[in-house]
Amino acid sequence: MLKSYLRMAFRQFRKNKVSTLINIVGLSVGISAALIICMIVQYDYSFDKYEPGNDRIFRLVSEGDGWKSQGVPVPIAAGMAGRVSGIENMAPIFDFNNDNLKVTIPRGSSQPDGTFKKQEQVVFADANYFSIFPHTWLAGNAATALRQPYTTVLAESRARTYFPGLPLDQLIGKTVVFSDTIMTTISGIVADQVHNSDFTYATFISLPTLYSDRLRNAYQAGEWNSVNSVNQVMVKLASAGQAAIVEKQVNGIFKEHITGDGDTKTIHRLQPLSDVHFNPDFEGPVNRTTLRNLALLAVFLLILGAINFINLSTAQASARAKEVGIRKTLGSLKMQLVGQFLTETCLLTFFTTLVSVALMPLLLQAFGGFVPKGLDAAFLLKEPLLWVFLLLLVIVVSLVAGIYPAWVLTRMQPVAVLKNVVVSGTTRSALLRRILIVTQFVIAQVFLIGVLVVDKQLQYAVNKDMGFRKDAIITFYVPIDFANPNNKKFVLKKEISKLAGITSLSLGNLSPAINGSMTTEVDYREGGKNMNIKVASRSGDTSFLQVYGIPLVAGRNILNSDTAAEFLINESLARRMGFQRPADAVGHVLLFANKNLPVVGVMRDFNQASVRAEVAPLVYFAAPKYGYVMHIALFPDPAGWNSTIEHIKHAWEGIYPDVDFEYSFLDKQIEKFYKQDRQLSMLLTWSAGVAMLISCLGILGLVIFVTNTRVKEIGVRKVLGATVTQIIVLLSVDFARLLLLAFVIAVPLAWWQSGKWLQDFAYHTDLSWWLFVVSGMMMLLVALLIVGIRAGRAAMADPVKSLRTE
Repeated sequence: MLKSYLRMAFRQFRKNKVSTLINIVGLSVGISAALIICMIVQYDYSFDKYEPGNDRIFRLVSEGDGWKSQGVPVPIAAGMAGRVSGIENMAPIFDFNNDNLKVTIPRGSSQPDGTFKKQEQVVFADANYFSIFPHTWLAGNAATALRQPYTTVLAESRARTYFPGLPLDQLIGKTVVFSDTIMTTISGIVADQVHNSDFTYATFISLPTLYSDRLRNAYQAGEWNSVNSVNQVMVKLASAGQAAIVEKQVNGIFKEHITGDGDTKTIHRLQPLSDVHFNPDFEGPVNRTTLRNLALLAVFLLILGAINFINLSTAQASARAKEVGIRKTLGSLKMQLVGQFLTETCLLTFFTTLVSVALMPLLLQAFGGFVPKGLDAAFLLKEPLLWVFLLLLVIVVSLVAGIYPAWVLTRMQPVAVLKNVVVSGTTRSALLRRILIVTQFVIAQVFLIGVLVVDKQLQYAVNKDMGFRKDAIITFYVPIDFANPNNKKFVLKKEISKLAGITSLSLGNLSPAINGSMTTEVDYREGGKNMNIKVASRSGDTSFLQVYGIPLVAGRNILNSDTAAEFLINESLARRMGFQRPADAVGHVLLFANKNLPVVGVMRDFNQASVRAEVAPLVYFAAPKYGYVMHIALFPDPAGWNSTIEHIKHAWEGIYPDVDFEYSFLDKQIEKFYKQDRQLSMLLTWSAGVAMLISCLGILGLVIFVTNTRVKEIGVRKVLGATVTQIIVLLSVDFARLLLLAFVIAVPLAWWQSGKWLQDFAYHTDLSWWLFVVSGMMMLLVALLIVGIRAGRAAMADPVKSLRTE
């Protein structure tokens, strides 16, 4: 019986080659797209599952009035030690905050030292880190390896990079030097992290090193009022239900140590480990909402492919009414006919799924821009859930596409079918096909409108006046010398200042706008007010305003100083202090780091981050001694930029011969703020393209079916004098109505969804009416072009051939 089903199925496929090919292409594209999305979702949800007791692991984070940070004050971990009940283990983690970190491996006098530039994943930690995030120890003792200052534990891959060819147990006691100033001794080697995790460090410097006299000031080891995202604290609770109790104790300790009377809006919360990967408020790389939208997108793309499959299957089934009638007359049972239809659809679906899996590596390469790093086609082989997904897909699509036509046709009476009597089931099938076509084009239309809205917002964000100069400005990090802050960077600054191709330069910390946060707290206690205000902070020399063209709206610039002695504030902070006129804020005092600093000037507001965030209160103060970023404004003429940058590089190499010179243009850095939005645009563009392809394939298949069933009608109309244009219009008008209906339904859906997305931006473009008109016209023209070409071919056929068949 099964052999007969298969033979007849292949016979049908050969007979209907075009519709079979359309089915395979449309459904395989939909399955491939959905499969990639499912792989992305499954991959992201696999992070940080390996840690024992991971439901009891939390990260201590900071929140304030309108801001959130994964970082905490540096001394909070030491302040919590021995004072917080309910904690099984606590692990401070401090990133080695140097964008251009150099590691030196002394080789002795017999050979030159090993130099490794731009080293990443370097942190300060203690043995508790390995209790929360287990590693296999290959050499050294886990309990004592990070107990003493100036000791280091290396991951195996990094150890082999630094000491090629040496056995791991012989590396204990070897010297590793960081930034030419921190000399450490290797005390342990651990195996590389093989699990998916957001904590994949490769070098661990002992935490006591951070608290040494040389590094305390650089890492603000005693500053309770400042929060920096590079300082994290992980805790493992005795039980997950104690989180609220622990939070209360931590905040009590924090309020004991902040300056003044403890009136602060900053609080510290415990963020579950399961939330770390998915919370962008705390620099998580993935948003759960994005994953949910991706999953929904996968469903929509599958629906589009299945709609084509079902449409063409029902259309072909109605054309096979006579075949069914004859087979029933000859004695075929109802279940045999149902089995035949299900065999055909199951076979076609199974083959289409194989094609989809074969397309996976190609599609992963084509859309690598939004596929997570580390995800490849091999991930499919390792994840049984994805194979279960494919199996369920074959079963569901086969049942949906096969049951309905089988049910309709097997209910027909053979006598009625063989007498060419139209049965109600075929009418219902036609209505179902219209509904499915409208559904297809509604989905495709929403995707297309989304592409236009996202691209318009990206153009707005990149081109927006942010309140400072961002063109023709380059920045680069200078090496940090912890032993002597007054080091070579000032010599470099002096050398660069002599170059003819620059207009101004400044040495400080961060650019006006950054992709992250750097905050501190100030207190305003005048006129009966007692305000604790969390502010964004920038610091450097007196040339910062000149480099970035930031105007003062009141007062004067700060004076040269090695440490904070006076403040510039922005208009937002002046208003926060209660002054409607910026000039009124000048002369008033803010408490900062236990010092009263006068406000000497007010800067015009500028964006400190992407346009998602509102302009926050901000202070600027002098601290070039601890500056680590050089800001250089070039002449506006791009013709001279390469020459000027070469001269800057030459000056750099004369002072830092062992460190690569790497710079970036500020406007390019700002464009990176919108990396996720560009990925969304790429994803929507891809989805809209897939949706249009599948929808147009579906409409092509139905046009072919309609023209084939109306071939005699077309012949009669031509004999009676109908022109080709009239016949094309006749065949196109029904489809045009369906497309217009789809547009009417899609517009309010797209308007609502796009408006909701734009609300995530503090500053955003408008939803222009022309976006919807353009998308509607694009969809209508593409679809009607396909309909017109196929209808024109039918209209130009010789009517004699169609009319002489009876």
